[in-house]
Amino acid sequence: MKLSLLIPTLNRTGVVYNVLRHLEHQTRKADEIVVVDQSEERDYLLEEYAADHPEVNYIRIKRKGLPNARNVAVRHATGDVLLFVDDDIVPDPEMIRIHVENYRDPSISGVGGAVRGGYDRPDPRAAVGTFFPATGLIVRNFGSGNRVDVQHIPGGHMSFRREVFGKVGSFDTTYGGASIMEETDFCLRTVRAGFRLIYDPRASLDHLCLPMGGCRAPRFEDWLFWHAHNGILFMLRHAWKKALPPFLFWRMARFTLFSFEKGSLALLAIGLMGLVRGVSTHISTRG
Repeated sequence: MKLSLLIPTLNRTGVVYNVLRHLEHQTRKADEIVVVDQSEERDYLLEEYAADHPEVNYIRIKRKGLPNARNVAVRHATGDVLLFVDDDIVPDPEMIRIHVENYRDPSISGVGGAVRGGYDRPDPRAAVGTFFPATGLIVRNFGSGNRVDVQHIPGGHMSFRREVFGKVGSFDTTYGGASIMEETDFCLRTVRAGFRLIYDPRASLDHLCLPMGGCRAPRFEDWLFWHAHNGILFMLRHAWKKALPPFLFWRMARFTLFSFEKGSLALLAIGLMGLVRGVSTHISTRG
């Protein structure tokens, strides 16, 4: 089984090089590594590393956006299994081996691993990787120690069989800005298509959550707009209709709170514009 490891990156010169050096210590090496760089500046260190390591395919693209970078990586990858990781991680030495091991079970089509240092504190009593369409609640809990079947897996540490993309399609580039919800959207489409996803905490990594670079929005106003846009877009596509009124109520309450905290009523308008644009995106893209 051939495994391709895919790393989208943006404006983190030197950081991805460190990830590649960490990957040299895997007990089971990746057969291929595809780095898709959306940065303005050329990363000469990465170019030199790729030149010295034939298993590394370093690709520079102009268009920014995490879903697009993932799609470019998928098109260039040649593996039977495609493993996505963030560009600011430190993987445990057994990470790749455990992903590959899981695919000995032909019923498994996607694997998510544990993420330490993320934004969610692990709760051993809570569900893992679950979505409740009746309320729109998304439960991550990707620090849990329980190996379980799930509905979605973490975008910064997830793998899929290649055939998933043939049936489900690509990551959705209409999730803009910091691309909030794009991986959850893809996972729910994958499960809906009949594929099985599992979460295996034995495959684990540390997410450094570096303050510079990455796909985060440069300004709070940009983050707010796309947070609203992607949130309502996701809800319209995956949640039940009865979940929409409370979702909109709490979003508007949150936008109002932001406006008072930051002393700018314009933030309320920006949040509202994001919601309206998200509805428009849903209408224009639904089949």
